[in-house]
Amino acid sequence: MKLGAQLYSVRKNIQTAEDTRRTFERIKEIGYKTVQFSGAPTKDAALLKSLSEEFNLPIVCTHVSFDRLTEEIDDVIAEHKVFGCPVIGLGSMPKDLRHSVEGLNAFFEKMEKPVGKILDAGLKFAYHNHAFEFEKIDGGNECYYDLMLEKCENWQFIADSYWIEFAGGSAPEYFKKVGSARLTNVHFKDMNKDREICACGAGTLDFAALAQVCRELGVENVLVEQDNAAELDDPFEAMKFSFEHLNPIIG
Repeated sequence: MKLGAQLYSVRKNIQTAEDTRRTFERIKEIGYKTVQFSGAPTKDAALLKSLSEEFNLPIVCTHVSFDRLTEEIDDVIAEHKVFGCPVIGLGSMPKDLRHSVEGLNAFFEKMEKPVGKILDAGLKFAYHNHAFEFEKIDGGNECYYDLMLEKCENWQFIADSYWIEFAGGSAPEYFKKVGSARLTNVHFKDMNKDREICACGAGTLDFAALAQVCRELGVENVLVEQDNAAELDDPFEAMKFSFEHLNPIIG
């Protein structure tokens, strides 16, 4: 199990080729072993391949926009093959398809073709959750995330610790529910006493216990994601704080 950085956390520092190179360098200097690439406009797969190899930071997954997945999937697959990324991820479903079973089924239908192409190309597709997926369906016990897990057996899931807990769930329980076959990459994200996102170790989540669950499930990459770090004067300091808290736990 490797400790990696979700580069969305430092997205303002990956908007140009020069900044992206410096970001890979700083992430490597902190000690991270892998990265997730998202939050940047670049489609320069050759550049990402070069930086990944130069700094020995494998790009283990991405977040790609819904529009690119549904309209440019062949290009997306080709790019991922160039920089050697095995998992194509989606950060969230479109807003107009949330909050109803009908919307969710429409989302599944729209994703059927691109996911099929991803799998046929020998890659994996992964969905990243927020809090809305844990809304109960028609006042019952089942939530939308449960339905996703039931309907999408050939999907991976990038389970996010903060959003599960924020929605009132248990991250360890949901990590187990997703299961080892579909949980290659996870997001470790902490929550402070005001329920805001914060650096890992500065909040309330028990990452030692969660790391043990990940270890038992065979998770390959624990990726630190701090959405609001990009708004800080130095987001890399926040990423360093998380690394120093988690590295002894992840080993």
